[in-house]
Formats: sequence, C-alpha cells, structure tokens
Amino acid sequence: MYVEVGPASLVIRGEKNGRAHAFLRQDVESLVAGILRDIREYLPVLRQKAHRIKNVSALPEVAKRMTAAAKTVSETTLTPMATVAGAVADMVKEHFAAQGLDLLMVNNGGDLSIFNATGRPLTVGIGDIMTGRATPYVIRLTNMREVGMATSGFGGRSLTAGIADTVTAVAGTGAVADAAATYICNRTAIEAGSVVRKAAALIDPETDIPDEHVTVEVGPLTDALVGEALGRGVEAARDLRDRSIIDYAVIALRGSIVTTDTGNDTNNNITLEVQDGNQEDRHHR
Repeated sequence: MYVEVGPASLVIRGEKNGRAHAFLRQDVESLVAGILRDIREYLPVLRQKAHRIKNVSALPEVAKRMTAAAKTVSETTLTPMATVAGAVADMVKEHFAAQGLDLLMVNNGGDLSIFNATGRPLTVGIGDIMTGRATPYVIRLTNMREVGMATSGFGGRSLTAGIADTVTAVAGTGAVADAAATYICNRTAIEAGSVVRKAAALIDPETDIPDEHVTVEVGPLTDALVGEALGRGVEAARDLRDRSIIDYAVIALRGSIVTTDTGNDTNNNITLEVQDGNQEDRHHR
C-alpha cells in the first residue's frame, strides 16, 4: 500500500500467516497523521542539536525516539530531525507488528523499518539518490528480526556537508539508521575547488541547520579526492559499528564502493551483492 500524508510518503507491505496482509488506508493515514502532528508541535525543540535537549519527559513518543537516536549517533552534530523519516517508519511498523503480522516492511521515502518474524532472508536494493533509480547493488539480510535501513547522499531530500553519492546504514531501528546515514555522509566532506558549499538557510529557510554550510555542487574529482572522501566516511562508519550503534554501512562515490566489512568480520548476517548473478562486488572492501 502506498500512503502519502503531508511530507511522509510510505510504502507498507506485510504478511500474516503466510498471506499478504490488507491494510486499511484510513487506519494508516490516521496513524501517520497523528505522528506527524506530534512532530510539528515540538519542531522548535527538535530543530536543536540533540545535546541541548536535556529533558525529554514531556515529549511525545516519536520526539523521544528521534532525540535518543540523534544522541546515540552524534549528539553534538545532529538534530533529532536527522532521524525523522526512520522514526516515523519505526512507529508505523511497531503499530502493525503488534497486530500479529509475521513480516512487515515500512518504506518512508527510502528509509526502511522492517519486522521479520519469518526468519527468511530479505534482499533490499540500494537506490541512486540523484536519479531515483535502482543501482546494481543490494543488501542481503539473513536471520535478522528487527532492522532499520536508511540512505543519505548529496542530492537527496536532506542537506549534507558531504559528497557521497549514497551512504546506506543498517541498524536495529530506522531512527538510528537514519541518523547514522546522515552523520556518515556528512563525514565524507572534503575541501576541493570542485566542491561548492553554501549556508543551509540560503537553500532551505526552514532547515534545522541554518548556519551550517552544505554541499550544493560537486564537480570533477580525482581518484585521490574520491579516496579521501570514502576514507573519511568509512572511518566514521566503522567507529559506529565498533560501538555497536550500527550493524553495517556501505558508501558509494563515483563508481567506487567501500563498506564497514574489513574481511575479518564473523557476522555474516549482512552482505553486499550485485544483482547480475549475486556475486560479490569486486570493488567491495
């Protein structure tokens, strides 16, 4: 089912007892509208850097989750709004999973929250942010019951200081994955004459990061610059993984791919594959 409520565009798929589940549109729209209403009411709070939000007891549940995710990933650089799409997907997923579904996938504009009690492997494609089309790369999830997956990148819906084409993060919740993808993408920032940045307020007067400079143009890049950006991003991603904040991340820029997999990992629940033959990507490292 496709549902559009305000800024949220969701695709919801589910199964119950091995059969496709039919969602009632009115129920989904009402649920999402209520979540968005809670977010709007507390926008002045949620547009602050997470470390400035000291007391969350009076916040609605979605705002608490957004704040917690931002604090977990990078409380000094992220606002809770960096987690909004993933947090909304989480709450929709949890609402319907409580109704006894076996499999539930909520895709909120490319940020996913998944419940998979069936135990079967799932394959999720990685899209190209600039074109909106699928890339050859997919992430295969095995024996994972609760999963969040989010993608950020230059040219996407959110502003970024980085230059990565895509950063896809996998975590236990959509909110944390959303925050992590944003954070890792920001860390792919490099200084080069071909990279142009402007104050975020000049691009979007309603942004939650008005004084920060964000990328507006990325011109030709040498292999060395591509390597520098990817290196910065994967260093940040591996730090999050080593601290058990995320499970996995893959970063793409100008045809090159890096992941958090060092080749020595014992956790094989998440693998990067290509669609033409399911063979491991030769650029994967």
